[in-house]
Amino acid sequence: MKSDYFALYQFGSVFLGPAFNGYSRAVHAKMHEDKGRIPVCLAREGWSIHRLLTRTATAFDSALPSPVYLKVSRTILFKALLGEEIIYASALKNDFQGSLLNLLIKRFGLTFGEVFQRFSPEVFSSEVSLPEDKEKVEGLLRSVEQSLRDLVAPTRAALVNYLSSEGLDQVNVTAVMLDLGYSGTIQKLITYLLQKDTEGLYFIASKSGRTDVGDNAANMSGVFFNDVSWGEGCTMLERSLFFESLMTAPHGQVVDIREMADGHFEFLYGRETSTQHYFQDLKAVIDGGISAAKDGVQNGVKYTPEEVSDLYTVFAKTPGALPAAVSHLFNVEDDFSGNGIVDAKQMFRV
Repeated sequence: MKSDYFALYQFGSVFLGPAFNGYSRAVHAKMHEDKGRIPVCLAREGWSIHRLLTRTATAFDSALPSPVYLKVSRTILFKALLGEEIIYASALKNDFQGSLLNLLIKRFGLTFGEVFQRFSPEVFSSEVSLPEDKEKVEGLLRSVEQSLRDLVAPTRAALVNYLSSEGLDQVNVTAVMLDLGYSGTIQKLITYLLQKDTEGLYFIASKSGRTDVGDNAANMSGVFFNDVSWGEGCTMLERSLFFESLMTAPHGQVVDIREMADGHFEFLYGRETSTQHYFQDLKAVIDGGISAAKDGVQNGVKYTPEEVSDLYTVFAKTPGALPAAVSHLFNVEDDFSGNGIVDAKQMFRV
C-alpha cells in the first residue's frame, strides 16, 4: 500500500459515496420493475458496481438477484464479431490516432502474427485517423473478411458460450447492463450476440431510450444524466476519466477468451497501469465509497443528480481538490484510441 489507508478510505466516502448511493438505489428500483431481470456488471468499472451491490444488499428492504460480473470489453466484442456487418459502424466511429497495425492490435485484439499473415506489408507503416479514415479501414477489413471470420471463430464461440454460462440467454431472463456508460456499445453488441432484448442502466446515457439491434432492442437510461454529448459542458461526462480510474478492476482490459476442455473459460488481459499495481489502495477508496453509500441508504440519506454532479465538478475542476494520497490512482489505459496510458490529473490540470 502506497498511501495511508484511512486517507484513501475517507476520500472514497466523499468522492464516490454520493454517486454510489444514488446508483445503488436506482439499480434496486430498476430490478423490481419487472420479474426476470438480473443485474449484469460490465467489466471493468462493473467490478466496483458488483462489489457495491453485494455489500449494500442488506441496506435495502428487498433483495436483488445475484449480480453477475461479466468480463467483456469493446475490444473482445469487436474481435469476436470481425467479419460481421455490425462491426463497421460500431468499431470505426470512435477516435483513433496511430498506425494501422496498432489499430488492428489495440482495438480489435489481433496479434502481430495474425495481422502479418492476413494483411499486406503496407499495414505496418500506414498511419490512420478515425473516424476520418473510416472508409479506408473498412475496405481493408472487408478485403479479408472471410479470413477474419475464420480466425475469430474460436473467440466468438467461447464468448457466446460464456454469456450462456452466466444465464443471459435464458428465455425468462432480461439482462440489465450496469456500467458508467455512455453510448451502450457493449450492450448493443451483446444484444446482437444473444438475439434478445436487453436493458442498460448507466451513470450517464448519451442517448437514452430504445436502439434497434436487428430484430431486438437495447433499451438504455442514465441515473444522473441522459441525452448529453461531449462539448455540452457536462463535467461528469467530459471528465469521466476520474470515475473510470477509481472504479476499475484489478485486471487489465479483457482482450480475448478461450473455452477449455473442461468447460471453464480463460481470459486474456491487456496491460496494467499503476492503478492495478496499487490495487490495494484503490480498493480502500472503493470500499470507502461503498460504506458511505450503505450508511446513507440505511439512514434515509438521498442525493439528487444535481448534487452528485456538483460534488464531482468540485473535485474534477478545482486544482488541489484531489488529495495527494490518491494522485497515483488516476492512470487510465487508453490503447483503444491510440493514446496509451493517460493521467487524468495531468490531462485536466487539477
